[in-house]
Amino acid sequence: YVLIDRKQIAAKDEYALFDKMYALEYGIESSSMEDLFCEWLRWKRDNTNVAGSTLRNYTYDWNKHFKNDAITQKSMKELTAKDFTHLFRKWSKSCQMTQKAFNNATTIINGLFAYAINELEIVNVNPIREIDMRQFPMMPVKAKQKVFTLGDRELILNHLKNKKEDGIDELYSLAIQFDFHVTLRIGELMALRWDNIQDNQIYVEYQRVRTTTMEDDGTFTSGRYENVDHIKGNTDLGYRWIPLTKAARTILKRVREINPDGEYIFMFNGKQIYNATFNEHLKSYCKDLGIRGAKDKSSHVIRFTVASVLYLKGMPLTDIQRLLVHTTLSMTLHYLRQILPEKNTAEMMEKL
Repeated sequence: YVLIDRKQIAAKDEYALFDKMYALEYGIESSSMEDLFCEWLRWKRDNTNVAGSTLRNYTYDWNKHFKNDAITQKSMKELTAKDFTHLFRKWSKSCQMTQKAFNNATTIINGLFAYAINELEIVNVNPIREIDMRQFPMMPVKAKQKVFTLGDRELILNHLKNKKEDGIDELYSLAIQFDFHVTLRIGELMALRWDNIQDNQIYVEYQRVRTTTMEDDGTFTSGRYENVDHIKGNTDLGYRWIPLTKAARTILKRVREINPDGEYIFMFNGKQIYNATFNEHLKSYCKDLGIRGAKDKSSHVIRFTVASVLYLKGMPLTDIQRLLVHTTLSMTLHYLRQILPEKNTAEMMEKL
């Protein structure tokens, strides 16, 4: 046997010991993050229920933040908290990285180390667990440019309620109006079925997603839309009942007249609505109405807005968290954006 860094390396004979030492130095035990990245993705694909789109996002984030960086080519067992602290400071020094992008990048690091520790058993600890992430300044969220104000919401709803449209255009108009009364993700909205409605509530149990598959070489097949019976977010709360307001029920009544025989609510001529077309209609309406930041508006911005309206109306944060299917309250707080104009805010503060 020999001692390396106070660790005993033993084998049955001299030749076996040489083989073991070679493997330690040049084999899998000296693997870098770069060596294991594609292997980790394949393992995730084959052993977990991870979506292909998530693996594709990991690949995108890897290429953007890690590819060709020296830290990814260093043996993982030699990486320290100091190494990653330097990397994170490089990312955050100009406050040009959002908190979401930072979280996505560290998810990859955590995943690689979990794989190296638990599956390969070549590393003992994850060094970034020692780092206080609060020391890294992130890009401030420009909330006002993203969210609809109360005035914007009222303007859109009144405009669409009175706007005469036909066929598929009317269905998209109704889908947008309905979305302003619920807290659904766009995939959940597209997959709503008529038999999900019961006693002025709607049950969320499906989402429509664009599937994609990762090949062994790390490339991805072009995906197709499918309705799946798993919900993004907190799995304990993902399948949930959402109350339907009077306005939401009125909208659905008109949708039923347009689509009396469809299995799914927002369906026209046998085809479900599309996320991209939904957002195109929304941006067009916002542009016509002169709403600020029209090109940035999307179904996700509507979700931010509904959460903020519910909070202003006095709904407890825990209830909003449940409706949004968030794992943590901090995630819910991120959704509660400023939707009141400055004048209204000033008037409210005057009353203190």
